[in-house]
Amino acid sequence: MSTTTLPRWQLSSIFPSLESGLYQEAKVDLEVGISRLEADWPLPASSAVSSPLDDARVSAVESALTELNRLLTIHSDLLAFLTGLTSTDAFDDKAQAELSGLQPLVSRLKVLGTRFTAAIGGIDTAELMSRSAVAASHRFRLERAKVEADHLMTPEAEELAASLNISSGRAWSTLHGDLISRTTIERHLPGNEGPERYTLSQLQNLQYEPSRELRRAAYLAELDLLEGNAVSFAAALNGIKGQVDTLSRSRGWGSPLDQALHQAGITREALNALRSATQENFSVFRRYLRVKAKLLGLDALAWYDLLAPVGRVDRRYSWDQVKALVLEPFRAFDVELARFSRRAFEQDWIDVPPRLGKQNGAFCMAVPGRSESRILLNFGGSLDDVFVLAHELGHGYHNWCLDAACRTCLQSSTPMTLAETASTFCETLVVNAMLERTDDREQLLILDQDLLVTTQLILDIDSRFRFERAIFTKRRERDLSIEEFKEIMLDCQAATYGEALAEDERHPLMWAHKSHYYLDGLSFYNFPYTFGHLFALGLFAEYRHRPDGFADRYADFLSRTGMASVQDLAAEFGIDIEDLEFWRSSLAIAAERVELFERLAGML
Repeated sequence: MSTTTLPRWQLSSIFPSLESGLYQEAKVDLEVGISRLEADWPLPASSAVSSPLDDARVSAVESALTELNRLLTIHSDLLAFLTGLTSTDAFDDKAQAELSGLQPLVSRLKVLGTRFTAAIGGIDTAELMSRSAVAASHRFRLERAKVEADHLMTPEAEELAASLNISSGRAWSTLHGDLISRTTIERHLPGNEGPERYTLSQLQNLQYEPSRELRRAAYLAELDLLEGNAVSFAAALNGIKGQVDTLSRSRGWGSPLDQALHQAGITREALNALRSATQENFSVFRRYLRVKAKLLGLDALAWYDLLAPVGRVDRRYSWDQVKALVLEPFRAFDVELARFSRRAFEQDWIDVPPRLGKQNGAFCMAVPGRSESRILLNFGGSLDDVFVLAHELGHGYHNWCLDAACRTCLQSSTPMTLAETASTFCETLVVNAMLERTDDREQLLILDQDLLVTTQLILDIDSRFRFERAIFTKRRERDLSIEEFKEIMLDCQAATYGEALAEDERHPLMWAHKSHYYLDGLSFYNFPYTFGHLFALGLFAEYRHRPDGFADRYADFLSRTGMASVQDLAAEFGIDIEDLEFWRSSLAIAAERVELFERLAGML
């Protein structure tokens, strides 16, 4: 199927168009609602202010909760609609202008959320929840607000920071995204009659090709494309990390990592246990890479060999084949998961083909006011695309479970550690189903793709964590140069990939490639992927051990990921996330797949 016939998402069920009355009414509703709440804010503006918890104050908290949830829902729908337009067409200037115009409202809404957090800091929340069912239903959000209230600057400083962020951190983030999606490079790649223009996504897809000559040419073109904007990328990264570090310390967090751990909903003990277990297993995944190199006839893999196919290198998948490969194991696990996925296909919630102006990578976003999701892909027909679709549908199913339980926006606020669980669980369902019905050669191909993902989550994610930690430390002293960013990136890759990746053919510009480094409101968006992946493997082991009733328990778990701590939710499945042995047991599942990969490779 050509990219011109692959399905693109429809956004009309969110809003008919930018000019429609529904869209304009939602914008006005959001702005008027924010202005009204600002003018008539019912609670004290500072956690230092404390007054008796009388009926009027209980009612004021309930009113604030209700209105904040309503405004957050409107904002989420507007943002999803505008992101849907701009992420698939970076040249849509009108949509870009609308998205830019939404940012001041986002800033003001964030200030209101900060006011609420500060007010909760001065309230006895136990008494509040005993007197209010609305407050009690938001128990976890209120408990987190008590902690966050101790990490606020003055109200004036918080409001100024939110306002300035529009033209600082958020602007740098937007610049990075625009450059990544808009920039192309002309290259005459092997197999083509003449030069063509390529986006970053297209160059990435070419690195799945069996021809090493083509993969290397695409990789070198990718480096040149990124190098062309390296000055801007370095300025953006310096600006964002400097701002985040300054605000983090001003709010009393020990470091951006401490703040990230709070956002992720886990303790440092849990992170240390996770990282200790993964580092113990670096050698396992390096072993897989060495076996892959041998299958490809190489002494060591270059960066552009990581995605190279092994086994049946001629296999490509049509969009219809990919859908079938995902739906069958979903249906076998739970009819609700399959029902959600069919709805996503049938109602055009998925944008499939890569094209100029479209954002790189893949993501899923919720549309809470419509009980819908939207999924962006850059489909190239590879086996990886099967797993990416399963992954993003897992995110969508998570949204589906939250909607089915009628969670408010504040009740749905899921830490990133759990936000990646449903996606990985769905990937695992598909991987296992494909392994069970294929011959040895096909299994080798599937295992390679599965282990590639796991290896990225163990080795590459750890290199990204090390990189971000180093950047925060050095940025506290001064701006870093492009060459310094490259050197640190290569050092971090060496520390995790080791000798399994050729020393002179790693990726010095991966810091420019990954959008996660450029998030102004979320740092260390790396370890949550590893956490979610291994946590999902632990859940999958529980499913295979006790399958009866698991699907219902799992759906209930997904519906409550914003309602309780990660530790408490995990404990319901008998999991202690601070226990090193749990993470070792999850990694043992991946290690078994490495052993099977080695055996199958030895049979060729």
